[in-house]
Amino acid sequence: MRQASPRNLETRISINPSTSRDSSPWHAWTRFWFSLGDPSTLGFMRICAGLMVLYVHLNYTGTLYAFFGKDAWYNLQMANEYRHNQPWWETPLEGWGQGHADEEDNDKKRELRQDEIEYRERWLGDPRYTLAKGTPTTSIWFHVTDPNWMMAVHIGVLITMALFTIGFCTRITAVLTWLAALSYIQRSWAILFGMDTMMNILLIYLMIGPSGAAFSVDSWLKRRRLAKEGHGLPPGIHPVPAPSVLANFATRLLQVHFCIIYLASATSKLQGSSWWSGTAIWGVAANWEFNPMDVSLYLQFVTFLAKHRLLWEIAMTSGVLFTLFVELGFPFLVWNRRIRPYMIMGSVMLHIGIGTIMGLATFSLMMLIMVMSFIPGSVTRWAVYGAWDWLRGLTPAQIEAEPAVASSGVLTLQKH
Repeated sequence: MRQASPRNLETRISINPSTSRDSSPWHAWTRFWFSLGDPSTLGFMRICAGLMVLYVHLNYTGTLYAFFGKDAWYNLQMANEYRHNQPWWETPLEGWGQGHADEEDNDKKRELRQDEIEYRERWLGDPRYTLAKGTPTTSIWFHVTDPNWMMAVHIGVLITMALFTIGFCTRITAVLTWLAALSYIQRSWAILFGMDTMMNILLIYLMIGPSGAAFSVDSWLKRRRLAKEGHGLPPGIHPVPAPSVLANFATRLLQVHFCIIYLASATSKLQGSSWWSGTAIWGVAANWEFNPMDVSLYLQFVTFLAKHRLLWEIAMTSGVLFTLFVELGFPFLVWNRRIRPYMIMGSVMLHIGIGTIMGLATFSLMMLIMVMSFIPGSVTRWAVYGAWDWLRGLTPAQIEAEPAVASSGVLTLQKH
């Protein structure tokens, strides 16, 4: 196996067209999407997301048939009716254009057939104005309805998700985990909420990117194989995964998607009068449906605010302004390297607040995992390996270098 020094590696990377310093807009665009990226953060996100996905689906175990069975609360007959017959309406154009009545299709002038009358009574709309019927969704729970077989499939899904979490056969288990999660989501859309959407987004990009390249059983098996060939790492030395274009591409997709989520959330808030009057936070802080009102300390705090008008105004207005600043500013300010840490901290504070005040703990944790995509891989490795060394009783001075086995078989070094 040929070895290269850090200087040689830097030389090789610097002549890569994707990392060229050309200042033209086209080269800036290609550098943004197609430069070499460190998969370390994706690997850590895989562990966090995998644990969350496993937790969510473990909670279905006791009520699996009640949620997804043939006679579930949203039963199979109703689910099939919606996915096959739910109408997508065409907006009638009467009165929108001159002479439209004369140009109307003859099929829309005819009398309704008996089956169309029944359809109109069922869906409360004229079937002659349907553009399409049904929703192209699929789920294993549309086909597996026996309780025993459902539990067997569910256990298989949990095992697959556990393998994805530890990073075993990640390229396969990532796809299977995503498809399995979709099966639960698409079988019962009535229980769908923001956490499921964020989980789906996370799994898509962790499936696209090489999330098993770091902190995984796959990478450990690879190092073990190389060690048998005589190219192993010295004991106690931490591996650094090889950079790849795919790692950067998947990370950028997730980052841009996260910014779009924030921008859409902020602009929709600006359409509500409570965000302009500064009372929006109170609408959720004092909502018994969301908040831990049974916790006496929280109830006392809310009551204290309500009894002190000035403090109430300051707290509510500050909360509204902070939320709008983070969600409106994040998509634009996070790309500045100097401001990025502060925007990440703002996002973390925002979702801790949402998890606490609104009780949306799993949603907030999913969002916190997504914002990790803005953390450089070197920082992720420093934190993970630092914590691991601390648990083993080692000090940073005992670790002098971090070798990495690249995908090309080149041994490189990174200083601690």
